[in-house]
Formats: sequence, structure tokens, C-alpha cells
Amino acid sequence: MNISNESLPPACVKLLHEKARRKLTFSQIASQLSHDEVWTAALFYGRAAPTLKDIRLLADLLNLSAETLEEDFRMAGPPLRAVSVSRATDPVVYPFHEAIGLYGPALRSVIVEKFGDGAVCAPSIKVRVEKVPRGKTNDVRLTLDAAYSSYQSW
Repeated sequence: MNISNESLPPACVKLLHEKARRKLTFSQIASQLSHDEVWTAALFYGRAAPTLKDIRLLADLLNLSAETLEEDFRMAGPPLRAVSVSRATDPVVYPFHEAIGLYGPALRSVIVEKFGDGAVCAPSIKVRVEKVPRGKTNDVRLTLDAAYSSYQSW
């Protein structure tokens, strides 16, 4: 899931640039925003919408102009939510395609920050499905465990 900076809104390009320049992780930034690290990464990739409070905190943390950052987000419009989903139409399978389309770049960035450049080994993925009671309804909890292989230099 490689998204070039050319396809990102200007606010996101600025955020990613300052994050890299300051050698911050999504976890560090998320703790300052009181958000989850994957949601924070999704914000940096244009997949989530910040509040004015989030913008002010980010501007302060990354030494950016809050007014300019706010304007950049406003001019970009709502977050990019359209995803390219293959032919998945099954109501159980489609949401997983959509979730990877929306959060794939964010998940990739968080995984690379934690483990280094590498790859998740799909054939080794173990999946557990749990029912989580929520009053009159139930939620589904999926847990995926997979091997992670670092890319080697030679």
C-alpha cells in the first residue's frame, strides 16, 4: 500500500514530513493527541478527519502553523474514504477489503515503525474469531497473528 505524497492532501504531506524530520513515531504522536496510533497514522494518510483540537495539538507538536494546517485540511475536504475493492460483494467479506483499503497505509506504517522494513507472511497468518457481547447486539473481534520477515541486505 504505497501512497505517493503527490496523492495526499498538502496537510498530510506536511505532517508526514515533520514526523520524519523529528523522528517521531505514530505511537508518540497518538499519545499527544489521545488517539490510537493506527487512527493517527490514518489521519496522516488522509483517511481520518482531525478536530480543531487535534490540529492545534499537531501544529504545536510539529511546529507548524495551526491556521495554515487548519486551512489545508479544510481545503482538502472530507477524508478520502473511497477504496478500490476487488469484486468482493459478500456482506461478510467486503468490510475486510474496505478496512484494508482505508487503513492499509496506516497499518503498514505502524508495523514498519515497530518491526522495520519487511513483510507480513500471509501463509502463516493465524486468525481467531470471537463474539463480543454488546448489550442487545454482538461485535466480532478478529485477532490476526502472523510471522514478520525483515528484508535482508546483501
